[in-house]
Amino acid sequence: MKVLFAEDDDLTVCEVKEVLEEAGFEVIVAKDGGETLKKYEETQPDVIILDVDMPVYNGFDVLQRIRVIDQRTPVIIYSSLKDEAHIIEGFDNGASVYLLKDYTPAAVVTQVKRCLNKVSDGVIELSEHVCYDIARDLLIIGEQTEKLSKLESKIFLILCKNRNKLTSRKLLLTVGWYGDDSSYHLQLNKIINKLRNLLKSTDEVSITTDKGNGYWLITG
Repeated sequence: MKVLFAEDDDLTVCEVKEVLEEAGFEVIVAKDGGETLKKYEETQPDVIILDVDMPVYNGFDVLQRIRVIDQRTPVIIYSSLKDEAHIIEGFDNGASVYLLKDYTPAAVVTQVKRCLNKVSDGVIELSEHVCYDIARDLLIIGEQTEKLSKLESKIFLILCKNRNKLTSRKLLLTVGWYGDDSSYHLQLNKIINKLRNLLKSTDEVSITTDKGNGYWLITG
């Protein structure tokens, strides 16, 4: 399991990284907000730990940018800012946990494990016989299971979150490729076609195209 740890204080990095690695986690360190976003893109971590007061982009800015495209990955704010306004801002921006630096690195490990356990239980019920197992990237249709790739999973998760609503192509392209290149459009088309074909075995869930705008995941 990978933990992206965004922190510009070297001593804090050493202390927290050590206990995380002792607990069996792979730790990826970023020293500022820009590096955090880049490493998030490159490594797709299982959990993110964010300091707030960082160079380039602060932790809240980073969290906002991540939550535009990713509602799933747990984010732990680990900050010395303890006033109520900052704590509220952290949760408003999508933090899973707001942990003060008064707490020990061992408490950070406990919260990381708690967040992962919560994610691992995540199953989206799309209909009586169709569900999506988020943790294992499995689309389950009756007794049939299909393992989705990480990219397919990212696209399908957004469709699931917006089921019975229009999901724009622009959002899906941002989630999957962070861009609008013509080759990305082709890859998105292929993924949508694959998902649509997988769902052909059921009449309970389907994907329809709103030409030029995006897609609808229709359930129920």
